[in-house]
Amino acid sequence: MTFTVLARDTRRGLIGAATASRSLAVGASVVAVDPAVGVAASQAWTNRSLRGRLLTAMREGRTAVEAVASVPAWDDGHALRQVAALAWDAPGAARSGESITAWAGQVTTTDAVFVGNLLTGSEVLEAMAEAWSRGSGEADAELADRLIEVLRAGERAGGDARGRQSSALVVASPEDTVVDLRVDDHDDPLAELTRLRALSAMPVEVPSASR
Repeated sequence: MTFTVLARDTRRGLIGAATASRSLAVGASVVAVDPAVGVAASQAWTNRSLRGRLLTAMREGRTAVEAVASVPAWDDGHALRQVAALAWDAPGAARSGESITAWAGQVTTTDAVFVGNLLTGSEVLEAMAEAWSRGSGEADAELADRLIEVLRAGERAGGDARGRQSSALVVASPEDTVVDLRVDDHDDPLAELTRLRALSAMPVEVPSASR
């Protein structure tokens, strides 16, 4: 029901996640960030608490691979869950339960993880991974903009088989969350997310003091 990317920009020292879905308010339930640790996602028949469990496990020293592998021990409904995690270093990881509605799957690269379920097909994640790889050569591209473009590539390839409704974007430095945007209900959520991202990137004008 959702397609999601977790990724890090090692050149700028940023990590983030972006997600889109034909469900209401995907940003409220799917992705989470801990600036000191990394990012996590829980989707399909979503168990929101798994995001916190994954981030806590990584904060305690487990790798993303080890944290994701622990999900069956944490959740009796793990067959219905799709989760992903990415820390500031080491490979990211994802897991798709065997009872998730097809098409579902995941792709992992050096600095990114792509996951989706109830998609039109594997081409969605393939297009997302390709867009991420293509953007890695653009030295001036901000992580937030690259993540949106990854979602756009997934949508162009078919996206959520049911259509579209919401999207979200979060980016953090090691000290703080620097971008946190959500589109909860919109006919074209990625267009609206792009508009909000452009607004967030505009410099804030501070009125001069009265004389």
